[in-house]
Amino acid sequence: MNGSHQLTSPGSAGSSQPGNSSTATSGDDDQGRASGARVLSDLKDKIAGAQEVVKTMYRVVSESTDDYVHEAPWKAVTMALIGGLIIGMLARR
Repeated sequence: MNGSHQLTSPGSAGSSQPGNSSTATSGDDDQGRASGARVLSDLKDKIAGAQEVVKTMYRVVSESTDDYVHEAPWKAVTMALIGGLIIGMLARR
C-alpha cells in the first residue's frame, strides 16, 4: 500500500453533515448525566427506606426472641438442641 488512503471517522473535521457539532453532543451528555443523577438519587432513597424497614423488623424480632427466651428458657434450649441435632445430622451426610 502506498498510504494514499486515509481513514476518517464519521464525525471528523471536514465533514459537512448537519448535527455533528460538539454542542449537541454535550447537551445530550448533560441530559444523560442529569437523568442518571436522578435515577441514582431515587435508588439511594429506596435503599435508605428499605434499610429502615429492615432495622425495624430486626428490632421487633430481636425483642420478641428476647422476651420468649426469658419467659420459657427451657423451651428455647430444647429448640436450640433439636435444631443443632438436625444440622449435625445433615452435615454428617
